[in-house]
Amino acid sequence: MKDAKQLIHELESRKDTLVQELKVLNEKESQSELNTQDSHQKYIIERELVEIMDRLTQYKFLMKT
Repeated sequence: MKDAKQLIHELESRKDTLVQELKVLNEKESQSELNTQDSHQKYIIERELVEIMDRLTQYKFLMKT
């Protein structure tokens, strides 16, 4: 099983990737180039980011205790 530090590192890497993808979609949205598929992808990315941030918070809290 992976240790907590490794899991945190993997989650932070995934978060960084998702943030970059979200920036691209936000740029498309600001230029009014966002289509339905992009809009759906943006929604999926935002949901995954929330889940990752929640898990990161939980892991970091558990590591402190």
